[in-house]
Amino acid sequence: MTISSLSLSKVVIMLILVSFNLNIGMSADTLLNPWGKVHVTMNNKLNNTQLDIHCKDKHWDSKPQVVPIGQSWTFHFRNNPFSNYLFFCSFAWVEGGIFEVRRFDIYVAGRDDDVCQQCTWDISEKGPCRVSGYEAPACYAWKQENV
Repeated sequence: MTISSLSLSKVVIMLILVSFNLNIGMSADTLLNPWGKVHVTMNNKLNNTQLDIHCKDKHWDSKPQVVPIGQSWTFHFRNNPFSNYLFFCSFAWVEGGIFEVRRFDIYVAGRDDDVCQQCTWDISEKGPCRVSGYEAPACYAWKQENV
C-alpha cells in the first residue's frame, strides 16, 4: 500500500492542526484566562488581632467577615474582559485599644487583570501587599479617604 503525496500532505496538515489545538489548550491552563474565575484572598498579617473585612463592588456586598489571626478570607468572581471591575474593601482592627479602619481597592481591573488570577494579599498595619502574580510582592499605601 502506498500513500500518495496529496494524502500525506493532508495527514501532515491534520497533525499540525491537532498539535496546535493541543498546545493552545495546554497553555490556557497556565496563562491568564480572561473568562476564568479570579480568586482574591486576604491574609490576616496583623500583630496579634483579628481582622474585620468588608468588600463590595457596584453589584455585590460581601457583608462583614471576621478573619482570625493568621487566617485568610477569599472571594471570587468570573472575569469578563469587557467589564471594568473594581472591588473595594474596608479593613478594621483594634490596635492599642483604638479601633482602626482602613480602605483599599483590592481588585482594580486596570491594575490586576494581567497580573493575577489568584490574587493573594497580606494585610498588615502598614498596608496591603499583593504576594502573588507578576511583579509580586507589590505593596501599597492605604487609601487616604475616610471610610
